[in-house]
Amino acid sequence: MHPRRDKKIARRTLVLSALIIFLGEILAGFLIDRAPLEIRFPDVPRIIGLARQRGPSPDIVFFGGSRFGNLVNTKAVEQELAKATSNGSPFVLNAAVPAGDSVTFDFVAAKLLEAGVRPSMAVIEVSPETVSRRNFLLPYHLARQFTWADAVKSLPDVFYSGRVPRLLSTRLVTVYFFRREFRQWAFEASGLQFLLCCPVDKIKRRQTQAAADADTTSAKRLVKGTKATRSRLRKFQIGGISARALERLLERYKALGITTILLGVSISSPARTEYVSKIDAAFLAYMQKLRDIYGVYFVDYRDRVPDEFFQTAYYTTPQGALYASRLLAREVLAPLWRNRSAANGSFSSKIDITPPTDVEGYLYSQKGGGSVEFKKPEIR
Repeated sequence: MHPRRDKKIARRTLVLSALIIFLGEILAGFLIDRAPLEIRFPDVPRIIGLARQRGPSPDIVFFGGSRFGNLVNTKAVEQELAKATSNGSPFVLNAAVPAGDSVTFDFVAAKLLEAGVRPSMAVIEVSPETVSRRNFLLPYHLARQFTWADAVKSLPDVFYSGRVPRLLSTRLVTVYFFRREFRQWAFEASGLQFLLCCPVDKIKRRQTQAAADADTTSAKRLVKGTKATRSRLRKFQIGGISARALERLLERYKALGITTILLGVSISSPARTEYVSKIDAAFLAYMQKLRDIYGVYFVDYRDRVPDEFFQTAYYTTPQGALYASRLLAREVLAPLWRNRSAANGSFSSKIDITPPTDVEGYLYSQKGGGSVEFKKPEIR
């Protein structure tokens, strides 16, 4: 054959092969969007299953990331509420997932509602990181729950957060990136079993390893890791998909009449120093705005747990979780739970749980009602 003709055929074959591969990856992206949650985001079906264990819906649901997963002891909360009120012990569900922020909370809450799970009260983890436009958890969102449509909508934040490589991996190298999920899906469809090792498991293992680090002093363990917060708060702006997701969740719960509490999650004092005054002021102003628009409570518990109860900068010891859970149940949840109407399971919006002092940057409540003074419980 003629050499020029051979080169032309080879060039056409190469272009055609590249086009087929490209289109195949695009189609694979649409296919993974239709994968069951058990395959792509198994934490959500697990939470739905837990929500249905003791009835149609839990009374109080905590939405958070790994910090809430570590901090909130649901049994302690239930026990404290049972002792503090005469309305019976509520069903408390911790719907925290690793690597979770407001984008995750909105997704999980929507799936719970689709499954018919509608709580009476919701406690949502908030911090400057969870409402920042520079979303450091975007890689997990792109891998776990984002569809093609979500990826396109998040493009500005993807560029702002520097997560373009992850976006390209999940949408243009889809077959390779989701190879475990596709394999799991195929095995389950064929009736076989395959153990999926998802990236979230690696997060849990890293946290366990950090907690088990006995070679460093307590003070060094608390300081270790705060550098990550400094990096996450670079170019801090409130907005983007993080703020939109939180506001969408609050709007949905407001329409359903679900009492909502935004809880500033407890962290150690070295970690709090990374929230410089401008960042903290912007965060608190945004919480005030959400309170005014959506009628929610904001409770700042970032400094309520002593450093002695932290094993790392962001994660408490089991004793610290008990302390924080009991404190929250007594100070915040009990007044609301006592004010619960037994007839319809709703909560009065005229109760004010604001402490008489240190209101600025500590707790914003709904309007109306008298204040209740709380004493800090002793460390036990």
